[in-house]
Amino acid sequence: MTSGNVPGGVVAAVVLAALLIIIAVIALVILTNVLIVNPLLVGINRFKINAVNDKGNVSDLGHGFGCAYKRNIKTLFFVDLYLILWSCLFIIPGIVKSYEYRMIPYILADNPDIDKKEAFAKSKAMMEGNKWKVFVLDLSFILWYILGIITCGILNVFYVEPYRQLTDAALYETLK
Repeated sequence: MTSGNVPGGVVAAVVLAALLIIIAVIALVILTNVLIVNPLLVGINRFKINAVNDKGNVSDLGHGFGCAYKRNIKTLFFVDLYLILWSCLFIIPGIVKSYEYRMIPYILADNPDIDKKEAFAKSKAMMEGNKWKVFVLDLSFILWYILGIITCGILNVFYVEPYRQLTDAALYETLK
């Protein structure tokens, strides 16, 4: 063996180590999303629903970690899983299903005792006949996002995204 050659076993070990690190990072991201981000999303949606009704309270942010924590984890995990599976078919079915499941975090925030099956059914019923209208509503924010890009994202952080999120909460209040 010459000094410029690296043995095949060393290369295989480095590749294997890199693969294991990548898998560990992906698993950590998924766990963080399932155990922390999704319940936090429920709390944020509770805050937004209450803010639309003029009674928003910062303590609402922890709502997703309360007594319904396991239910929130389970339901939103299945939302994520179903969206991934639908998107694997083609992009369009994934987009359609994302609109169908869009109200689930709001439903969980508004109804602490609802189970997974009921949340999916209620969201589907709420979005029945409204998917196209909500899509057009989403399109109405494109110019705002372009303006946000021009301002290096500052406008998005302080105006556009809060406005869009409260619009979604108002949409939930209207559809329910």
